[in-house]
Amino acid sequence: MSKSKIAYWILAVLLALAFGFAGFSKLSGNPMSVEMFDKFGYSALFMYFIGACELAGGFGLVLGQVIDRRLPRLAAFGLLVIMVGAVVSHLLNDANPMTTMVPAVMLSVLLVGVIYAGKKMNASIATVQY
Repeated sequence: MSKSKIAYWILAVLLALAFGFAGFSKLSGNPMSVEMFDKFGYSALFMYFIGACELAGGFGLVLGQVIDRRLPRLAAFGLLVIMVGAVVSHLLNDANPMTTMVPAVMLSVLLVGVIYAGKKMNASIATVQY
């Protein structure tokens, strides 16, 4: 396995763990998550929906490769949409958004890396098969 594939899998697993933890936190009704969603004006149902999406996306980043090699990129794209929403929510609702939205921005950058690297890996796999 090449170094780039190893780096891709390490990044995918770390992102899956981060989103799995974040999704579980929301699904379990963590008081910090409840307070944040309440402060932003979102319902508890929306918090559970986002938590489920984060958990599913985390699984899709790693386990999706077993089902279809395109699934991890789709999961990363879906998680990126959630992170863009998180950045916008922090910009609109926080008193000091530049410090509170840093994790969402960092995760967004890493997700873009997974999308790009996954595209290159899938392209190289496709050329080898023919």
